[in-house]
Amino acid sequence: MVNGKDLDTGIYEYFPYADKAITDFRETRRIIKGLKEGTISESGQDHIYAKFCVANEDTNRRAIESSRSAFEKFRKFSLAARKKILLDMHKLLLKKKEEFINLLIIEGHPRKLAEWEFEGMNIGSSPKTIEFYCRQLQKEIGKCDGEVMYLVRKPDGVVCLNPPGNAAASNSYNGILVFLTGNTIIVRPPSHTPLSTIFLWKEIVNEALVRNNAPSGTLNIILGNSQAVMNEWLESPYVNDIIHFGDSKRGIPIGTKIYESGKKPILELSGNDFLAVWKDADIDKATDSLLDCFLGSTQICMVPKIALVHANIYDAFIKKMQKKAGDLKIGLPSDPETILSPVARMLEFTEFLKDAEKNGGELICGGQRINHFGEEGKGGMYIRPALLRLDYNDKIKDLKILKEEIFFPLLPIIKISGDDERISERMEGLINSHAFGLRVSLWITSPRFLRKFAKQLDNCGLLRINVRHVGFSTYLSTHGGTKKSGGPFGEMNYFWQKTSHLQGITVALSGNKTKKIV
Repeated sequence: MVNGKDLDTGIYEYFPYADKAITDFRETRRIIKGLKEGTISESGQDHIYAKFCVANEDTNRRAIESSRSAFEKFRKFSLAARKKILLDMHKLLLKKKEEFINLLIIEGHPRKLAEWEFEGMNIGSSPKTIEFYCRQLQKEIGKCDGEVMYLVRKPDGVVCLNPPGNAAASNSYNGILVFLTGNTIIVRPPSHTPLSTIFLWKEIVNEALVRNNAPSGTLNIILGNSQAVMNEWLESPYVNDIIHFGDSKRGIPIGTKIYESGKKPILELSGNDFLAVWKDADIDKATDSLLDCFLGSTQICMVPKIALVHANIYDAFIKKMQKKAGDLKIGLPSDPETILSPVARMLEFTEFLKDAEKNGGELICGGQRINHFGEEGKGGMYIRPALLRLDYNDKIKDLKILKEEIFFPLLPIIKISGDDERISERMEGLINSHAFGLRVSLWITSPRFLRKFAKQLDNCGLLRINVRHVGFSTYLSTHGGTKKSGGPFGEMNYFWQKTSHLQGITVALSGNKTKKIV
């Protein structure tokens, strides 16, 4: 979609039902190959859900020009008008919930995962949250020495959004917040799972823009080679900010290129989150929260991936966690009870497990390669959720499971021993020295140590205490993190803030009075 119109480039790709790709992979691949070559007819292919159009060599350029032209008009919309657009988007999101979730399932998201993603989108764009953001965008801060002072966020301009390959739609939805300050946006859905992202931005976001008479080109959607598209964004004088989701190994160098090109990098990268459990924690609630580790087979950046457990309750915690992990349902994405997905990094799972076992780790359950029936075999696309027992030591930071992102269902549960002061210091030390910093969650009752952790833990975008690790809270952003999770500018990421710049305004008082200007 360029300049408000659907664009048919004549270049097409095909998308299968995820269930078919899992149960009949070879036939699905054969059909897609035949469809692209023109040797198979499109009619009667029950393996294929949709075909979609991809960019030709000048589509991206046209999208950039359209966005720049629209920005000159959209930036002049009042804050009240832009707020109404986002509130309308939220209404449409709720109205089209089931249609959207069904598309996620077709793409391979288990229903429980899809519903969790929707929950984040709902809370992250709720009326209360949007009202709060609007209050931060412009405000009078005081009168002094015959002047009245204001702080205002002004738009950066054209924002380009490159979502992740996993959970692309739900992550990309954060991009709607760039409209609050008057930016325009170009969205590039990932080519291997584009459907839900296309639907979201065309049928929900664009529909709200059209209803409110936003200029054509306020939103542009393109599909194409990620490297080619990124290079054009980097080279264009009309692009101001680039939001990039992805793994840290590629994301940090991409952020460097964005910065060197004179544009603002906004990075949402890998996560390797800690969940810490104190000796007086509610073990049942803590294990329920940790069980979210296995959403999508741990292939989600913000799930808890490493547990730190007080020695006094370690054995009881392990026993309960083992029971709950063993009860997890394995099945196809369309099965409403499953939370597991096919695992993309099978070899890395084996590497990380062997490295941990070589350094004192003990696999206490799971780890077998299985199919969607739960049957073991080399051809299985799933891994049975694995729990790894570890004791804290001075070299534990050197293990792969701490140094690199866990992106498969392998959960290390680390026993932290010593007196309470020593245990708190060790937990704090592991968390604050960690290379990643999306979310940290803490389960604790002690008022003294709760306050101590809240004051001292600084290496994370969100610290969640006695609430679900992967939960969402009104007013707070769903995203953002420090170090390798967000790059050198990483923090809890308010997308409206990162894609705007702060401006101070001062106006002379006339007779101790002045008309409010923002």
